[in-house]
Amino acid sequence: MEILAHRGSSGSAPENTISAFKKAILDGCDGFEFDVQQTKDGKMVVFHDWTLERTSNGKGYLREHTLEELKMLDAGSWFHKKFSGERIPTLEETLDIIPNHLLINIELKEEFSCERESEKILSDILKKYKNKNIIVSSFSHNLLKNLKQLDSSIKIGLLVESHLLNLDKYIENLGFDIVAYHPSKSFISKNDIKYLKSKNIDINVWTVNSIKDAKALKNMGATRIITNFPRELRD
Repeated sequence: MEILAHRGSSGSAPENTISAFKKAILDGCDGFEFDVQQTKDGKMVVFHDWTLERTSNGKGYLREHTLEELKMLDAGSWFHKKFSGERIPTLEETLDIIPNHLLINIELKEEFSCERESEKILSDILKKYKNKNIIVSSFSHNLLKNLKQLDSSIKIGLLVESHLLNLDKYIENLGFDIVAYHPSKSFISKNDIKYLKSKNIDINVWTVNSIKDAKALKNMGATRIITNFPRELRD
């Protein structure tokens, strides 16, 4: 079972920052999970929340700020003063520092009320990184369908936060192929894993921060776990 660093080594460094990604590489992770969303001026940055307050000294919705404005914010001091001056990275800045052999799971975020063709912007960026091992996931399965229509070579991970009553029927009727299924650790069963494996679909489970949960998922046959503490769980 492989270990993906959730927003980098986010238990040891401010999430979704270059420091967190570099720490995860040193921690020996097998890959990454991180979030991307669109700025006011159509750039893709790595950031989780819709609003800026929790993980930066900014205020308001990220989508209402340009990249230049976001680059002026401190995205590290909230975690610890030693990360003062940490900046919000662009998607390209993040991809550029990740070695090609590591898996990258990009979660595409876009609010339903203000869809702005983020999938087209992401697709254009990914064309420059064909040498990377990238999966794109999203809670918006319509975004994933659109992305697959834009570029059929993009690998898709189906992100869910509930238990699907008829997992097999849902996947069969998606209208596009997936390489991975990304459930919460609270909503995955042995039967689900058995079915997914029969279809050669990887099972990447989030967010797993306890050794007990990690061992249980390994025994169930999960392909990967996504964790804030890659070193601790690997050890």
